[in-house]
Amino acid sequence: MTTILHRSRWLAALAAAAALAAGTASAETFHLKVATYVTPLHGMSKWLESWAASLREASGGRLEFEILHGAQMGPPPRYYDIARNRQADITWILHGATPGRFPLTEVSNMPFLFCSAEQATRVVNHPRLREAFTDAEHRGVEVLMVFAHPPGQIHMAEGAVRRLEDFAGKAIRPASTAVGKLIAELGGRPVGLPPTEMAEGLQKRTIDGVMIDFGGSGIAFQLGPHLASATKIDAYISTFALVMNPDSMAALPEDLRKLIRDSVKDRDTEIGALWDAIATAGRKVLEKDGVEILTMEPDELARLRAVGDRVTEGYLAELDEKGLPGREVYQLIRELIAEIGPVGDGC
Repeated sequence: MTTILHRSRWLAALAAAAALAAGTASAETFHLKVATYVTPLHGMSKWLESWAASLREASGGRLEFEILHGAQMGPPPRYYDIARNRQADITWILHGATPGRFPLTEVSNMPFLFCSAEQATRVVNHPRLREAFTDAEHRGVEVLMVFAHPPGQIHMAEGAVRRLEDFAGKAIRPASTAVGKLIAELGGRPVGLPPTEMAEGLQKRTIDGVMIDFGGSGIAFQLGPHLASATKIDAYISTFALVMNPDSMAALPEDLRKLIRDSVKDRDTEIGALWDAIATAGRKVLEKDGVEILTMEPDELARLRAVGDRVTEGYLAELDEKGLPGREVYQLIRELIAEIGPVGDGC
């Protein structure tokens, strides 16, 4: 019901903006290039298509979009600079793809903070967090929206992870700096690899496993055929942002700038629920592919969370040494989690 209410308000806002656009003297058309690094089949890709279509309609056809899916403009680490350099007007970026570039944003990637994509997205997109700390890290672009995937799990090409000792010596691709530190603390060997190369790495056994959410493994990167098992540990979330080149935004008339900015307001619940639904669907795809889905015993999970706490403290200490307010960000995130509560699938 909450998602429907948010969507109704958004549609009403678009209708008002459309009326404003219709009354504008200029009929000039503005073409915007949008670039992503996942396939058109991904749920977020479909959301972007719908978002662009809604803006096209609300602008009376004055906004036109070319959407390039499937990493046509390069691997995931490039997408921040693709927007910053105006090779594309709008891109979808993965913060963990460029470790160290967004150190305060990556505080939200610490282990075992969130229970669902909806909860995480509502926190990382919260104005109190963005305005005080994280938007400023995105130099050279305008942040339209920040969002997160559901908690990540451990996926293995062979065997299974049931105990912490099962991580020992395993080459595992992490999703972010924080996840890499977690893998190392568990005795594994973090191996940096672009998301688009995970399937090949698993197939060739250059890596033993990956840390990724069910939606990413089952749908976005279609890892099922290369996996034997996945253990549900809800270890972390990764953050993303939809960003726009500021010159591209400034080149638009005022009413169209307002239309775009208004179109991403109050969408965090909707986007988070979408990502949770993708995870549910992705798990079903993995099961269909014959991947065994496991859980850890409570005492093992408690041991794992204790390792996660050490990783978090170590990262915050690193930020202390750099003079960055990591602990303030972490405390604010915890406060926002408490305010929002356990919402969404997985909580």
